[in-house]
Amino acid sequence: MLSVALLATGCDFFRVLAGRPTSKDIEAKRSAILQESYAAATEQSEEVKEEVKEEVVPSVPADSQPVVKTGEKKRFYVIMGAFSSRENADRYAARIKGYGYEPEFFGFTEGRTAVGIGGTDDQEEAKAFMRELKGQDFCPEGVWILDRKKK
Repeated sequence: MLSVALLATGCDFFRVLAGRPTSKDIEAKRSAILQESYAAATEQSEEVKEEVKEEVVPSVPADSQPVVKTGEKKRFYVIMGAFSSRENADRYAARIKGYGYEPEFFGFTEGRTAVGIGGTDDQEEAKAFMRELKGQDFCPEGVWILDRKKK
């Protein structure tokens, strides 16, 4: 009888006996944490998204060189993408570098790595930079501004 219960439920049988959460409980908690971290990351940029949504951004000429900012970490960055695999983040950063930008990496919950560019301490400059990027072909639709001091 014990072997039938074990085959039917796997480790969950022993977890229930020990009063521990089942696989279903763990997955539900994991999903809730992911949703909270996504909401927190996107919440800070809602104001910026609304402002940019209404604007028409002219295309940047292909021969113009982007402003590349390097050095110590700044407060604001335009986040181009977030990846669960560091290898994917590295590949994407190499693509961005090919366009003349210097990518920065940021760690998020659940081991995600975000790739950002255009670090600045001026929020208006970050917004202007994001509008400029949105006019370029390589820019993904869901870019947003990270405020590193906002918790």
